[in-house]
Amino acid sequence: MSKDNSRAAIDETAKFLFDAPDHAIIDFISRIFSIHIDKATAEITRASSEYISHPGFSRHLPDIVLAVHDKTVPDPLFHIEIQTEHDGMMDLRMVKYGYLIGASRSQMDEDDTRIISIPHQVVIYLEEHRRIRDELKVKIIFPDESEVDYIVPVFRLYAYSAYELSEMDLYLVIPLILVKYRKRFDIICRRKNLNQEEFDALVQDVLQDIEQITTITGRYEEKGVMDEKTKDIILSATIELYTQLHQKYIRDRKSKERVENMIESVTQKISKKWHMIGIEEGIQKGIEKGIEKGKEEGIAEGVKIVAKNLLMIGTADEVILKATGLTPDELDTIKREAL
Repeated sequence: MSKDNSRAAIDETAKFLFDAPDHAIIDFISRIFSIHIDKATAEITRASSEYISHPGFSRHLPDIVLAVHDKTVPDPLFHIEIQTEHDGMMDLRMVKYGYLIGASRSQMDEDDTRIISIPHQVVIYLEEHRRIRDELKVKIIFPDESEVDYIVPVFRLYAYSAYELSEMDLYLVIPLILVKYRKRFDIICRRKNLNQEEFDALVQDVLQDIEQITTITGRYEEKGVMDEKTKDIILSATIELYTQLHQKYIRDRKSKERVENMIESVTQKISKKWHMIGIEEGIQKGIEKGIEKGKEEGIAEGVKIVAKNLLMIGTADEVILKATGLTPDELDTIKREAL
């Protein structure tokens, strides 16, 4: 994979994360911009990411532009630029993006004056560089010598672990911590003599980060912090970013299998949890239904209904016995009745 193709793949993966459901995006926006958004009432829409400027009708493509609809007019816009490498022209790019995004929905006021509202903006850097500052700042000087400071905050994602990001409610972007390893692998692999011990240690760091990501994802879904779609998006992005590292640098079958097993174990654990919750709810519903016919008779009938339903979907006998409290003989009787 060429450098340009690798960067494009990272960009697409980053944008894919923001296809997550509204509540995950609201958590992210609220924290990264230090602004309160009511998840109970707010809705997120993705605004156009293509803007045309004159002269020459040149196209400009900011990464992510989101509108928050929360009983405010006009709805605030949020521009998130995800930057892999340091770019000395990023400050000017953000000014241009901000103006074009604001101008795209400019309005005339009662004095026939055009109003352009600049969106909330942030630049998220994925790879470390000594010239990355806490903010991008451009001083705009008008002919009358009045000045305006155009300031865009910077977030150094590479400086945080998956756990730290999750504690900050930035769990949506935790897969992006893997991008920082691209530069680190490049440095090691460009040397004339590869230091295998250093290389292996870096691979282990990657695997530990993925273990953190899978652990956080599983725990957050169990707690109801994220839903299944958000979990799937985060895990899919994690696999994609690891695959990029694997194909270009790691190329170790055991490491790849370990990553696949970590992802699979989280998926199976969550599926089993919800499966058992479904069983418990089924038993409860059966019991409640049976109570109408008589307490003891109802419980027996409710358990029988649950057992039959579990048999129909191919559930193992030992799972049914544990969930229902039936004896093996009672389960055999139910099986014969179902034939």
